[in-house]
Amino acid sequence: MNGRIGIVLTCLTIAAYANQTKDCQPLLAKKCDNQPIREWVGEQQVSVCSYDCDLFSRDKKVLFVNVEFLYWTVTEGALDYAIKMKKAAWGNPTDAVGHYQRAEFDWRPGLRVSFGYFNAPHYWDAYAQYTYFHATGHEKVKKPHNPTRFLNGTWPQPDPSGDVPLSHASSSIGLTMNLLDLLATRRFHPNPHLRIRANGGIAIGLLRQNWEINYRDTNWNKSHLHNNWHFGGAGIQFGGIVDWFMGKGGYYLTAGSSLSFLAGSYKNVTKQKSTFSGPGFDPSLPLRNAHYQDTRLIPHFRIYAGPSWQQSFTRFRTEVQLAYELNIWANLHEVIRTSSDAPTAPKLTSLDSAWIGIQGVTVRWNLDF
Repeated sequence: MNGRIGIVLTCLTIAAYANQTKDCQPLLAKKCDNQPIREWVGEQQVSVCSYDCDLFSRDKKVLFVNVEFLYWTVTEGALDYAIKMKKAAWGNPTDAVGHYQRAEFDWRPGLRVSFGYFNAPHYWDAYAQYTYFHATGHEKVKKPHNPTRFLNGTWPQPDPSGDVPLSHASSSIGLTMNLLDLLATRRFHPNPHLRIRANGGIAIGLLRQNWEINYRDTNWNKSHLHNNWHFGGAGIQFGGIVDWFMGKGGYYLTAGSSLSFLAGSYKNVTKQKSTFSGPGFDPSLPLRNAHYQDTRLIPHFRIYAGPSWQQSFTRFRTEVQLAYELNIWANLHEVIRTSSDAPTAPKLTSLDSAWIGIQGVTVRWNLDF
């Protein structure tokens, strides 16, 4: 009998303590994986969550805009235009002796902007992104002071005899890139500190390069060479972005990459004129004037990574990132050189090609509203 009474008293005590706890539950910050915890405050339930329970505002439909400042340069091969001799030639004839002079690009600013919509309940977004970048470079070289050293061109010199060395050579190059991406993204949240975005869509690209070389020999004959290629096409793109929360203060590590394949029209033109005049030579006609056009597949790989600062507020969310970015283009840059001979003789072709690397600093500002 006494045992039964004890059990009844124990149950009543537990029930009373539970009711008191429900009425007086303190407002404590707790971590939560998916949704904020519902806590009792008096007779009402309120959402209570720690600073890291919803870092990415994943349940809010928003419009978003990104503005990115680019400060990049271009690395490209097969751009030699002259050789400056450092030592005397071993005899006649001789191969190249000295230091190659190459066209190089300077650091230049660019811009990337995007605008889109995030559909929160279903964790997908759609956006359009445009990138513009234009890089230029200017180089020049003069003949050596030593009379037994010469400045040689890697393209035909103004005097076709080859007996008159160059006194001056210069190079001017420019590359323009226009990209438009129409993408859709699926967002994943494996844990409160990690967001993964997988994206894919359509990529459209217009790229053009213009390279000009000027020679002047010791007899003041001049030649001007113009090499130009351009590509326009469209294709598919897929990639991903990862945001990893690093700790209080809103600091993250953000990285992303993409791979696209564009199919389109490619055209390459090379022209050269010389002021040299002599028996059998007409300076009004170009000594080189050849072109070709085809349809080709162009791969483009992009990767970037760097720290970011992200904060969520009542009405908006913002983000600032400083990143290193690398873009690699293949099957674009080509330079065709041919042998010089009689008009009826064959012209032996040498094809120089190289990948294009575009790299530098990217500063991104994002606003969700």
